[in-house]
Amino acid sequence: MKYYVVSLGCPKNLTDTEVLMGKIVSSGHQITTKEKDADAYIVNTCAFLKSARKESIDTIRRLQKKGKPMCVAGCLPKWITRFKIFPSPSGRGARGVGIFDTLDSIGLFNSNTPRIKATNPWTAYVKIAEGCDNQCSYCLIPKIRGRFRARKVIDILAEVRQLAKRGVREIIFVAQDTTAHPDFASLLRKTARIKGVHWIRVMYAYPKHLSDRIINVIKTEPKIVKYIDLPVQHICDNILKLMNRPKPLGKGILNLIHKLRREIPSLAIRTSLIVGFPGEKKEDFKKLVDFVKQVRFERLGVFEYSKEDGTPASNLRGQVPDKVKRLRFNKLMSTQNRISRELHRKMIGKIIEILYEGMGRGRAAFDAPEIDGSVTILRHGRGKLSPGEFAKVKITNSSAYGLTGRLLTT
Repeated sequence: MKYYVVSLGCPKNLTDTEVLMGKIVSSGHQITTKEKDADAYIVNTCAFLKSARKESIDTIRRLQKKGKPMCVAGCLPKWITRFKIFPSPSGRGARGVGIFDTLDSIGLFNSNTPRIKATNPWTAYVKIAEGCDNQCSYCLIPKIRGRFRARKVIDILAEVRQLAKRGVREIIFVAQDTTAHPDFASLLRKTARIKGVHWIRVMYAYPKHLSDRIINVIKTEPKIVKYIDLPVQHICDNILKLMNRPKPLGKGILNLIHKLRREIPSLAIRTSLIVGFPGEKKEDFKKLVDFVKQVRFERLGVFEYSKEDGTPASNLRGQVPDKVKRLRFNKLMSTQNRISRELHRKMIGKIIEILYEGMGRGRAAFDAPEIDGSVTILRHGRGKLSPGEFAKVKITNSSAYGLTGRLLTT
């Protein structure tokens, strides 16, 4: 039987999709990249936000029209009884829509679980935990994914070794709360000892769990890229308390950022911020803009608050109108755009390492795949640089979200 698989949502979901495909193939079936050739469809869904649920439902509706069997996996089945487009969750037959329970059977897969990579051959996401114990008032993840459960270090390392043997050069650790893993510092240091691994990247690092041990490992291990994804969401204590964000709050966040910059001067920090959270007043938003101007994040993602049924924040007073949220979003992104242009302009003349990904483009250590920028490479067509190779380039030009560099020959 041939399956056509669609993966929606974040990299954490993508790791589940890769394992799901591995299980399908190990069971004697096939994966096809062409819808028309499929005997059945699998959609690994996201349900984090309304927009994500809409994308999932639209995808399912579109594929349903093909008249072939389908299974729904991932987060949306938790919401299945709310949508009339689905039959009963127990319907696993050949007709209609069945359910794959990826939340438990795949969420904590081990190193022996079959896996078919869906990313570039040289990059792999490695999920080190499932679920989340933080009870942020705007977030559905704990209800969908459950409590935090960490994988064993020995099992994660076995998976990384397998990936390295398959040619993976960049390992990206992901989880709902990566740094909550109780042995994360040890995991990072041991991963750096694995032959073949060239870059190690840390995503979704909560400030609460970013210990001195973890900071020191990132600082001292050459293979760990000097880049960290540190979601802070806001800077005003009153908003952070309404968000039920774990400490540190405003001043503590600033102190942590100053500490990171002091300990690791070359560190690029990515963060995410929410604008228009219930109760956010003009002065709160101004503090947020001033915070961004002061810190000058190398990478920044901004999100308009989404009111999600079933979250405490959906019942808060002071819901901000959509028009105001959009204006604040535009203002903050405009501010970051200027900062990014200035930071990138200072890169001109510097020599940096890039991971070449083909078509005249590569990524620097401060660029995570899919979400950050890229480096356009001049004089790359000499047959000496293949996708997946690392090389040195000298930066010659820049824009707000990208760099241009000349390949240095060895």
